[in-house]
Amino acid sequence: MKGAELKHGDLEGLLKGLLEKGVVDCLIVPHRAGKSVSYMLVKDPDKIESSTSAIFAPSFSVNAANLVKGWTIKEKVGIVAKPCEIRAAVELIKLKQLDNESVLLITTDCSGAYTNQVYREHYAEIGDQADSAKIKELEDKGITIREACAICENRLADVGDIIIARGAGEDLVVAGLTEKGEGALTALELSLEDKDLERAAEKEKIAAEAKAKLASLPELNSLDALEEFLQDCIVCKNCRDVCPVCYCKECFFDQPLGDPVGGDLLNLAELRGAIGLPTGQLFYHLTRVYHVSTTCVACGACEDACPKDIPLTRFYPVITQKVQEIFKYEPGKDVDEPLPFTAYEEEELEECLR
Repeated sequence: MKGAELKHGDLEGLLKGLLEKGVVDCLIVPHRAGKSVSYMLVKDPDKIESSTSAIFAPSFSVNAANLVKGWTIKEKVGIVAKPCEIRAAVELIKLKQLDNESVLLITTDCSGAYTNQVYREHYAEIGDQADSAKIKELEDKGITIREACAICENRLADVGDIIIARGAGEDLVVAGLTEKGEGALTALELSLEDKDLERAAEKEKIAAEAKAKLASLPELNSLDALEEFLQDCIVCKNCRDVCPVCYCKECFFDQPLGDPVGGDLLNLAELRGAIGLPTGQLFYHLTRVYHVSTTCVACGACEDACPKDIPLTRFYPVITQKVQEIFKYEPGKDVDEPLPFTAYEEEELEECLR
């Protein structure tokens, strides 16, 4: 791939250049607000902040892909975000919820992230960046990254149009993964040369650690265990609303059959003799996990949004990963790879049913 070496201090100029050269009409970029990190939509190049303290901040507030879901206007938006967020954006392109020609996907390396609450409370110890050594050191002090990050195998930037990879010290490599990405960097008049960013050994180490963490999590191996796991769910649907790949125009669970009230509740009670309240906890989550079974990128936004602190990472990513393994499909990897449910082949799953 073609890329250029930069310093952290060069990132502000790079992002400003994308706007000044008209490569994109606006940018969604990480934004520091005190000890927290969120996102900002920027059109004026002079409003681009120094990105040094935010772009690699190990904090997760919302999946950036959810912010552009349904971006169907002609203006082109650039998105600077973590791998799981860019992978979600790729899935949205396949789901026709985002136009491939209207986005420039810029992926940054990620070592794992803390919830915004944990990050804010321990900012003095965590700082603006965290590598695996610092994360382990903080873990020994009881300051742990999100469980979704701990089981994630895709922390290195290797998807999207442009990647921003960390090197030693202040060194960075900015490289184009696609023709669109290389064109954007060329427009910035960067001196591009061949770069090898395979990083196979580092990826293997991350994958091994993620698999070990996943294996250590409690299993939901029965209906009773699942019902107990979800017993505190109030069916607030926060997990649905923050999920970047949950996209139905009309959700079944906003309709009378899926969200019964008043007379509908009485009719159900008459039919069954008695019903639990709130209704449909198990039905809701089983329907949702089926809905996102091939497109879930395991970002963990669902767990972060749960007001009852249900560890949904132990449910959604774990189950969807098994479905994706059956279809030999990795969500968000390649924008041209068809979705499994749209490329059905007769008897393709026969071996799984034997």
